[in-house]
Amino acid sequence: MKIVYRYILINFFKKFIPSFIIIYLIFVIQTFWLYYDELAGKGLGLWTIFKFLAYYSPFVILNVIPLSILLGGIMSFGSMSEKSEFTAMKSMGISLKAMMKALSPMIIILAIGAFIFANTALPYGNYKFSNLRRNIKKKMPSVAITERVFNDFKPAGINIHVKKKYGKNNNRLKGIIIHQKVNGIPDKVIIAKKGLFKSAPGNQLIQLILYNGTFYEDMTRQYKKASDRKKHPAMKTAFKEHIINIDISSINKVDLEQTSISAAHHMLNVIDLKKEIYTLKKNITENKESFTNEILRRNKVKNISNKKVVDFQQHKTINDILRDTTLYDTKALDYLYSRAVQKAEALERFSKRKAEYFERQKRVISKYKHSFSEKFTYPVMVIIMFLVGIPLGAIIKKGGFGISVVLGIVIFVTYYILSMLGKNAAEEGAVPPYLGAWFSTVVLLPLGIYLTYKAHTDSEFTRISNFIELIKQKVKNQSVKARQNL
Repeated sequence: MKIVYRYILINFFKKFIPSFIIIYLIFVIQTFWLYYDELAGKGLGLWTIFKFLAYYSPFVILNVIPLSILLGGIMSFGSMSEKSEFTAMKSMGISLKAMMKALSPMIIILAIGAFIFANTALPYGNYKFSNLRRNIKKKMPSVAITERVFNDFKPAGINIHVKKKYGKNNNRLKGIIIHQKVNGIPDKVIIAKKGLFKSAPGNQLIQLILYNGTFYEDMTRQYKKASDRKKHPAMKTAFKEHIINIDISSINKVDLEQTSISAAHHMLNVIDLKKEIYTLKKNITENKESFTNEILRRNKVKNISNKKVVDFQQHKTINDILRDTTLYDTKALDYLYSRAVQKAEALERFSKRKAEYFERQKRVISKYKHSFSEKFTYPVMVIIMFLVGIPLGAIIKKGGFGISVVLGIVIFVTYYILSMLGKNAAEEGAVPPYLGAWFSTVVLLPLGIYLTYKAHTDSEFTRISNFIELIKQKVKNQSVKARQNL
């Protein structure tokens, strides 16, 4: 019996390890092309590019492990079913349930390893990757610019907003708005239809060439008298071409090993995330108490006639205050009304700002809570993919890279899409963060339980098998028609 179990384990690993290597390499190549624009043309060495990909690898590995287990299970048990080895084992009294038990210790070890990896290597990898990516962006201005937001470009002393980047190296710009600073204060606004980043090898200057634009320059600082400032508030000048020279000597000296980002939610382990969530909740509570005290403090106004303090908490309405003739004289009526309106408007603006702040903090906490829960989903997904892959292999009875890979990719893509939907919904506050993290798991768990139940009872695989055979037959018919058309 031990020989059979050893054979099952070896057969599984023969499918699992090649699947892991191939899928990992595919994911790494896909990552390289995803960030190609950020890596190309920066004068980076191979070692820097290798570290860039290596720091991203923990995230890749945690996604590759469940998919490799799924494919390994489908192909290994599909191969045994195709060669009638599965039937022979069942005739010896070894059920599919017993075969799965033989692989269970190995799957539990992989699940525990996935959690440890997600709690240690993943935060460290995200920490190093985010900092290295940020430092690489500093080496090329066009890469550091994000579309449709204002980018603070310190080497040139400008804030630049770009509607669109295009061209081979994204060095051509469209729809440009620039706030040029003097002593850190915005002094000039430049609007241009198009622009171009241009540099020469070995030159310490890079040129931002703007085409068909307009200057809007603040002139008030040049005049001391208020009357002169009113006469000449600003100057407008049109241009066909304007060049801004940027000293890139400081950019070329960027230390790629510098680490300035260290407290993002995806860079912390479970213990640190728990501490950060507690700290953020405590800060929100303190801010709410401070906000309440500020509202109570602002609900008072001084009367101009007798300097008494009116406490709104002691009066039901503004009319009650107006009827209390001991607080004011009739000449102060207009003032009291206008003062009340000003106070109310100021209070409304203050409340809106605070509400926006609390909403932002709520979303920040949701991200930390989601990251905390997500670390526990990785080991669970390893187990679910095992529960799905082994019975599917016994059903399809094919051990190659054909239908096995198709089914594996469909299930994994479903899992990935559900994970992204849950993550986005949790970070936007649409669903609780814990539910967002476990959403894909909750959806796929019933499939794993159902297939495992069928495997343990050895019952009614026929309908599922017939359904898969129907799909395979339709795919085969379509391929034959395609060949005939050719």
